[in-house]
Amino acid sequence: MSKKRGPLQFAEKIISEGRLPASGTVAVSFDIPKQLILMEAKEWGAKLIVVGSHGVRGLTRLLLGSVSETVAAHALCSVEVIRHSPK
Repeated sequence: MSKKRGPLQFAEKIISEGRLPASGTVAVSFDIPKQLILMEAKEWGAKLIVVGSHGVRGLTRLLLGSVSETVAAHALCSVEVIRHSPK
C-alpha cells in the first residue's frame, strides 16, 4: 500500500533534499494570523514563507480576508502559496 503524500510532506521533502535549514519553532498566539506570520518571519530573518490557500472566493473571502494574499503582498522574503486541491 502506498502512502499518500500531502502538501506538508511535499514541502518537508523539498527542504530536506535541498539541505535548507528549517525552524522547529511552534508559535502560539492570539494575534491576527497574517500579522503574526509576517512578524515572526521578520524576527527569524526568514528567506521563505510557505502558506496554504483554501481557494475561498466571493462573500466568504471578503468577510474572512485572505491570509495568504496579505502575507504574499507584505512579506520581506519569498512566499510560496500552496493551493488546496479538492479530492
